[in-house]
Amino acid sequence: MSTATISAPSVSSQTIRVLHRYLTLGSIVIADLLALMSAGALAVVIRYLFHAQYTPSDWLSFLPGMLIFFFVFAWSGLYPGIATNPIEEFRLILRSSSIGFLLLIGATVFLRQGIFASRIVFLMAWAMTMLFVPVSRRLVRGWAAGRSWWGIPTVILGEAEAGAMMLKLLEGHARVGLRPVALLVENSREVPLRQRPSKDILFGDLKEAQTIARMHQHCYAVLAMPKSGSERVTKIFNECADLYRNVLIIPDLFGMRSLSVSAKDICGVLALEVDQKLAFLMPQLVKRCFDMIISATVALLLLPVFLFVYVAVKLTSAGPAFYTQTRIGRNEEPFRVRKFRSMVVDADQVLRRHLQANLALQEEWSRDHKLKRDPRVTRIGRILRKTSLDELPQLWNVLCGEMSLVGPRPIVESEIEKYGTVYRQYQRVTPGVTGLWQISGRNNTTYEMRTRLDDYYVRNWSLSLDIYILLRTLKTIFLSEGAY
Repeated sequence: MSTATISAPSVSSQTIRVLHRYLTLGSIVIADLLALMSAGALAVVIRYLFHAQYTPSDWLSFLPGMLIFFFVFAWSGLYPGIATNPIEEFRLILRSSSIGFLLLIGATVFLRQGIFASRIVFLMAWAMTMLFVPVSRRLVRGWAAGRSWWGIPTVILGEAEAGAMMLKLLEGHARVGLRPVALLVENSREVPLRQRPSKDILFGDLKEAQTIARMHQHCYAVLAMPKSGSERVTKIFNECADLYRNVLIIPDLFGMRSLSVSAKDICGVLALEVDQKLAFLMPQLVKRCFDMIISATVALLLLPVFLFVYVAVKLTSAGPAFYTQTRIGRNEEPFRVRKFRSMVVDADQVLRRHLQANLALQEEWSRDHKLKRDPRVTRIGRILRKTSLDELPQLWNVLCGEMSLVGPRPIVESEIEKYGTVYRQYQRVTPGVTGLWQISGRNNTTYEMRTRLDDYYVRNWSLSLDIYILLRTLKTIFLSEGAY
């Protein structure tokens, strides 16, 4: 591909590209509109059913107030709703929705006398917005990802290897909303034929960046040069990437924290500020209070379920209803984790005999410390594991401060070696009842992936991340994803 072979874009093609951009934005706005209306309508109906002080029609006058949320969402950077990590997006939704409802409640003080008597409606609507908006966005993105109009045109610039990798990532994650239209590398001959883009994506050298910029106005540019020095990156940025409105630079910082990292200007030098939040007292107190409130509430609500499972375990197999095991906690302090017993009493002997009789399973056990068809698990135990009900007694560990609702899964001493250098990160936090591993496939993932997820959690912790994981855990339990 050469500059001479690329014709200037016609007016109609430019119009179509602009239309595609607005369709992408419009789909996200519609997703938010449906979510906000559903949350508000459901809150009003619930309030009416339990205390019919106001009729649903009384709340129609608040529909124009929904514009507040769209202004706040736009101000927070939630539009056009592309190129955002789901966890970071959830944090922005949490913050923006809270601000929106506070503004709406404040407006009611001046616009409608006595409406504060139904502030419970706003509280319920706010809580449901936390669930409805992310789910609605995910569903719309999943539906739109296969459409030709979805996404913002994206040009990938930089090194051959890194550029090909970014192209593959963006094509495999269409929901992100960055739609590759061109791959321009320093030396196009370095890209093997098998890794070159399809005919729908322009491919060439960096010198053609200006031509592509004229073809695709208002597009994104991804500068992928992690192996190049700062002088080379700056040169390519000034000559090529600076032609585009939005530029994403991929630095050589793999493994570093990626959420809540802010850019700073230190004497004219670009610096990235990384807050080690879990090293400060206040975030620790916030996480602890959150654990106490949620775990105590859930324990009270699920008390009938707790008693039912206790009786079921006692009646269906010989032995105690609870199983305890020593695990490694924060700062290497051992503690006794509690679970409903899902295995036979002589589980260790049964496992030893089973592995001796099935040598092929020894590798699976040594690799994952799990067996898909575990002979130790009882019939009721399989149900408990599928539904994660066997984890209920760990709420007591949470109340005692030995565990957290969200965090790395507690490990036994023999697993320390498998964690390697990640074990240092593991020691910094309290183990959790659920975590990134549980919402990322659980037993269907490798042990190496599990340690990487634990490392990611510790480095990127935030309260919004905990809330996001808890909400995703409900989906995982409901669908029994990766449980056996």
